Amino acid sequence: MREDLKIENIYCVGRNFEGHAKELGNKVPKSPLIFQKSSSAVNTKDIIKIPKNQIIEHELEIVVLIGKDGSPKTRNEANSFISGYSIGLDLTDRRLQTDLKKKGLPWFAAKSFKGSAVFNSNFIKHECPKEFYLKINQEIRQEGNLKDMIFSFESILLHISNIVDLKKGDIIFTGTPEGVGPLASGDQIEIGFKDHPSKKLIVI
Repeated sequence: MREDLKIENIYCVGRNFEGHAKELGNKVPKSPLIFQKSSSAVNTKDIIKIPKNQIIEHELEIVVLIGKDGSPKTRNEANSFISGYSIGLDLTDRRLQTDLKKKGLPWFAAKSFKGSAVFNSNFIKHECPKEFYLKINQEIRQEGNLKDMIFSFESILLHISNIVDLKKGDIIFTGTPEGVGPLASGDQIEIGFKDHPSKKLIVI
């Protein structure tokens, strides 16, 4: 991780791509569905460790970095809070998440295990690239495009800031396209934006 990058809160957006909502049998939300990961979930290394006896699925996402404190009130103001864009994986214990959902309980345990917030710490400073992808063992598993997001970055920031103040160093995982699936030990992972340097990882 860059020495000057201190992560504060980790926010995540659920069901922000219609295809992903449908593949898991969920309704498309009418407003951003927000949940959190703990700061101990941060993983900027090149290794993904899968907890024993758990089915961990990949969810490819664009990660937004917040560059200042406050609560934006307009879309233009919200955009000014974004200081960078990166690519990441919201790792999910799907079996546990399904069980928690059936019981009407929060997803925290299924989303916030150590190392479950994977991202490239080299953020792009200017306009976010439109297309992004995940390869496993050189095969494309997920592809996304900004035009398919239900809620824009600005809408997400405004929604969160209606609840809490944003802080410099917050990161936001902004939702995954369809194609989520399990990881296995030995998998070679590549995530990135099209026509930009990628991040490579190995699963152990």
